Amino acid sequence: MKIKYIIIFSLIFSTRIWGQSSSVHGIVLDETSREPVVGATIKVEGTQNITSTDFYGRFHIQALPDAILKIVHLSYETKEISASKAGKIFLKSRNVSLDEIVVKANPLKDITHSVVVMDNIKKGSQPRNAADLFKDIPGFNIQKRSSMAMEPSLRAFKYEEMNIKYDGGSKMVNACPNRMDPITAHVIPEEVRRIEVIKGPYTVRFGQTFGGIVNMVTRPPTPDQFGLQGNIQAGYETNGNNIVNGAELMYAQKKFDITLNGEYRNFGDYFDGDNLKTPAGFKTTSYGIKFGYNPKENQRLQMNWHQKFGKNIKHAGLMMDSPKDDSYLLTADYKIKKLTDKIKSISFKSYYSFVDHLMTNGYGMEETRPNYPGIDARTPVTSNTLGGKFELGLTPNEELLVYTGLDADIIKRNGTKTVIVNNNPNTGVPLDPPSIKKLKVWQDAGIYDFGIFAEANYKAADAIFLTFGIRSDYVNAEIPDPATGFENIYGKLENKTDITIGGNLSVKYKKDALQMQLAYGRGTRTPSMIERYIYRFIVGTDSREYIGNPRLKPEINNQFEYSIQKKWDGIHTGSSIFYSYLQDYITPIINAALTSNSGGCGGGTPKPPKQFRNVNAYQYGFDAFLYIKLNNNLRFTSDVSFTKAYNTTLDEPLSQVAPMSAHFGLKYEKTKYWIDFRSELVATQKDFAPSFNETETSGHTAFDLRLGWKPFKGFSIGGAILNIANKTYYNHLNFAFKNADENNGRRIYEQGRNFSFYAKYKF
Repeated sequence: MKIKYIIIFSLIFSTRIWGQSSSVHGIVLDETSREPVVGATIKVEGTQNITSTDFYGRFHIQALPDAILKIVHLSYETKEISASKAGKIFLKSRNVSLDEIVVKANPLKDITHSVVVMDNIKKGSQPRNAADLFKDIPGFNIQKRSSMAMEPSLRAFKYEEMNIKYDGGSKMVNACPNRMDPITAHVIPEEVRRIEVIKGPYTVRFGQTFGGIVNMVTRPPTPDQFGLQGNIQAGYETNGNNIVNGAELMYAQKKFDITLNGEYRNFGDYFDGDNLKTPAGFKTTSYGIKFGYNPKENQRLQMNWHQKFGKNIKHAGLMMDSPKDDSYLLTADYKIKKLTDKIKSISFKSYYSFVDHLMTNGYGMEETRPNYPGIDARTPVTSNTLGGKFELGLTPNEELLVYTGLDADIIKRNGTKTVIVNNNPNTGVPLDPPSIKKLKVWQDAGIYDFGIFAEANYKAADAIFLTFGIRSDYVNAEIPDPATGFENIYGKLENKTDITIGGNLSVKYKKDALQMQLAYGRGTRTPSMIERYIYRFIVGTDSREYIGNPRLKPEINNQFEYSIQKKWDGIHTGSSIFYSYLQDYITPIINAALTSNSGGCGGGTPKPPKQFRNVNAYQYGFDAFLYIKLNNNLRFTSDVSFTKAYNTTLDEPLSQVAPMSAHFGLKYEKTKYWIDFRSELVATQKDFAPSFNETETSGHTAFDLRLGWKPFKGFSIGGAILNIANKTYYNHLNFAFKNADENNGRRIYEQGRNFSFYAKYKF
């Protein structure tokens, strides 16, 4: 009798177990082209059960028959469907993407690639320029020469060692040799919807790549509903009396859409934790016009026009300021998707950018430097950049996806520095007549880069994918108007031609919630215009003159990386370790054989200049993260990153390498409001380069609190208390003050306690 009851109970129990969960199989396809959607996320609503589609768009997941599956992909509209109907699932494309480089780059998302979605309201603070957006991204640090002259650095890479793109193809090149006007200074921060990052030279599709790719995506997505849409936003910060205003208006129909946007920023000087003022003021006004046309559902034509005007920009870490910094950008893109079964896509990209920059020590500025007008220095410079790209996506068979194409970037710069010495710098006695000196900044130099590439993604097995690529660049550099002193050093100068070959290879494994990747990249970079042709300008972190070297070799980065990620219910964690051997790395080295002309504005004792040379170096490090969903509304986030870089030729650390840093955060979010507590912990940097006048930088800990509220539909307000404890600290990458009275020789400290407010109305 007991056996009978046991059998009956076992049957009932097993039936319940069977009814609780079963394996659901399906395939996700593009609604128009019927091709597989790779990398779509499928989640069982109300559970932590998550999977993603494979190379063929297929998936399987455990779920009850009446459970709801939520299918999400960045390039498609989100869809919910009953598990019982999960056979063929068709997703509607958001639009023909013209600007994504990470999402479309591989059939299975690489761990070495990441996408960071920006939400300015939830940040609750006012970014000075787009570089501020990188502060909370693991592995990034900000090099700061002023509030406008800020640039992101990734691991040990900076400047042209990073390949920074604007909307997937275009870029803007600084006209100022001191980098007062990097690309991040010309982008409207609130316009950035997403930042895409490739952490090393692991793709060949986006130009010469030495240390990583950053893509700032600014174009708005195609609206879910046609008609008129827009937003108005405003912000204010107490530390500096900073004001930000912006607006965007978009009208869209099935065939076309047009977007107008603009912003105004007025930032003042701020105070650090010791209440010492930092000259940091600037004013910028920007506007943009974007027009899109869809001839057919699988085609997209888009044109953009953007202008930015800057004035009265103070650069605390540089010898001069900027009464004018204007830029212009025009782009035109066209893409066709799924032309045939074998042709996945055809795309054309083109752009032209122009930067018109003036730097002075007083002329045109509301506040002048201490040595003005005894010495009147003015440097008008311009930068013209023209480029384009043609790419063809091919699908020879179901296991293979190939991208191949051509691209080009042409850079031209010019400018002359005029120094009028009205008074003797040592005695202050007026000179009659004044001494006038003219210096050629760029020597009318130009760089022409033409590249050809091919990259393939191959499905080797059910859970194993291979990516391999090769790229070659033909680079021609010219210097039509060399300075006499430059020719005295190098003799008669002719055009220099470099041909480089780079490539990448990676193996990816993904099964269920585990993903691993082993990647190798050979990144190459030809010397920049500063490294080739700058002549006796102070363009580094120290006060020495710098001299370019037209005989430099291209540098090579052999980078290896192993990455792993794992997901459990409510937990997501991962880490990467990397090593780079840097051949012919380009760095300035003191050359005592070259006497100084004291080309700056001061009358100090001349120092031997630095000359750019090739050396050998290496770097290694790691980064890791841990995200925990404590409940439906509360999340804990953390990350840590570390890089060590060494110059083996000079037997000292590489300069401008940030110390180990970590972030910890706790965020509580409901539909109507959110509270976000964040902390930054930075270790002492004991690895520094004495030849760059670097010294040990103390560690610091800073805390921020951000919060927001949505009182009614379309309206959001956000706020923040930044640097709650009012700590006095600076980052290792920050410059020291130059040519300023009370701050002379002191590092640029970060702002002290700051209250920030932000509001946005969307209609």
